[in-house]
Amino acid sequence: MQIAITIFTVLLVLLSIGLVIVVTMQTPKSEGFGGGVQNTPSSNFRGKAGHDEILSSYTRMIGIGWFATAFVLAILNDLANRS
Repeated sequence: MQIAITIFTVLLVLLSIGLVIVVTMQTPKSEGFGGGVQNTPSSNFRGKAGHDEILSSYTRMIGIGWFATAFVLAILNDLANRS
């Protein structure tokens, strides 16, 4: 049981680091406080295609993996503490 807990803990740490990296690589969707006041023609309806969409899908996949790993790790820790 302890080996599985260690494996899932390492996996959770790696997913956490990956999630932080992928989120910081994304471009901000808003232009700040003054972005809504100014009328700039450079703002697109869908945003940049390609790079941002790929990073968004990676963020979604890593986030789901992080949540599932954290859930399994919580169950494993609960089972280990009961015995």
